[in-house]
Amino acid sequence: MVFYRKYRPQTIDELDSSSVRDTLHAVLQKDTPHAFLFTGPKGLGKTSTARIVAKVVNCENRKKGSIEPCNTCEQCISITTGNNIDILEIDAASNRGIDEIRELKEKIRLAPVLAKRKVYIIDEVHMLTTEAFNALLKTLEEPPDHAMFILCTTEAHKVPETIVSRCFQIHFKPATEEELVRSFKRIVIGEKLQIDDDVLKYIASLADRGFRDGVKILEEVSLLAQNKPITKEFIGESYKINVQTSVTALLKMLHQKNAKSGLTIIKELAEQGVDIKYFTTNFLTAVHLMLLQKIEVEGGDSVDPILKTLAETFDLREIKNLAELFTHASAEMKYAVFAQLPLELAVIEWCEGPQINEEVKAVGKASSVVVEEEQVSVSSLRKQVGTMKKLKALYGNQADKKTPSPDEEVRITTTSVELMHVPGDGTITNEWLESFWNNLISEVKKYNHTVAGVLRGCKIKSYQDQKLVIQTAYAFHKERLDDMKNREALLQISKLLTGKDVEITVELKK
Repeated sequence: MVFYRKYRPQTIDELDSSSVRDTLHAVLQKDTPHAFLFTGPKGLGKTSTARIVAKVVNCENRKKGSIEPCNTCEQCISITTGNNIDILEIDAASNRGIDEIRELKEKIRLAPVLAKRKVYIIDEVHMLTTEAFNALLKTLEEPPDHAMFILCTTEAHKVPETIVSRCFQIHFKPATEEELVRSFKRIVIGEKLQIDDDVLKYIASLADRGFRDGVKILEEVSLLAQNKPITKEFIGESYKINVQTSVTALLKMLHQKNAKSGLTIIKELAEQGVDIKYFTTNFLTAVHLMLLQKIEVEGGDSVDPILKTLAETFDLREIKNLAELFTHASAEMKYAVFAQLPLELAVIEWCEGPQINEEVKAVGKASSVVVEEEQVSVSSLRKQVGTMKKLKALYGNQADKKTPSPDEEVRITTTSVELMHVPGDGTITNEWLESFWNNLISEVKKYNHTVAGVLRGCKIKSYQDQKLVIQTAYAFHKERLDDMKNREALLQISKLLTGKDVEITVELKK
């Protein structure tokens, strides 16, 4: 994202959102509020605007009657470079606890070192805990004259009303085509790109109405062009078509349940610098068109021949499940350390899930029980144990020995409770192991959907003397399962299922 950092707006007049420009011009001409709340979708310039406001209130050379910072004084330059010790940027996603806010409350009473006003920019403020919000509220109610807060969030509905009511709120709307083209032209001039307005409008149509996404696409196509003229045809051949080809290739791999090839496609896209979020949006668009084509809704007849052929290989239920699974992956990308990880986990869950279900059904048949799609919880297992004890109390040991007739076939949601208890001689059967693994994944899913997806891509290497060895083919799976919190969850769930402490080791397959 070199272009985005290099050409981000430095003054209010350079802001690409006309509504934000107009609002700030009106507000900053008067007494500046002590707290702003910037809301709106990602990639619209909320944090960049917050830095500009910090310049406005601290600029040493600002002309009388003007709200524009000079961008040449020591304060403006240090804010631009991120070196100003009186302008503090806090990522609430990483510093969301009450301790961080208490530290802020203690330091805010101190006067600025060099600036006129100390400015706190809190990004993704909705991630703060309830206790942290309460502590922040007290500071917002009685702030020192030298302090200013600028809170930024993509999820305004998660910010308490008590906080909202004490801030001047500015909503950043999704960018219009005109605003995006205005933003692109600043880059075109600076980089001396050979591109006309029609092509810029075409790029704007691919940008999902976000400045950051649009600039990223422009940067990618300019690198591919290598100083040659950029045309619609060039973008179609070298950028968009490449993404669409990868979409159809991934759909084919998903149909074949080929997780390894699916992950390879994602890996190659990441290495090429393709925006994974953009790719996922295109993938979901393709799935949507397949859905329309499958149920013969208007719009489905416009599906290209390749996609139409792929739609025929999936049934309606599978297309629905694809849409749900990858929509969930798209939502998780926002907070993922690696953008492609939720997508990779979705591929693994799709490819490995059905296989696990078949194994469970096989175990169920061998145990003469009916296995349903819904997995049992630990609490339901305990209820079944309680029922068995009641029967024993009423009828003695004969109740345990009673064999049900075919008409009285026991119907439960997983393999029998006894399978969760290792026989006295310590012998582990394949049936017990399969049942334990399935129930472990089921319970982990309630703790964390993503971790359960990771487990589905792994397998049990061995289980002896309460020592469980999980094997995985991917390093990032091992890292996820070795995470302290995830490891603790696995240990607790294993103990609930077996009644004993289980030692767990995760190995990378060589």
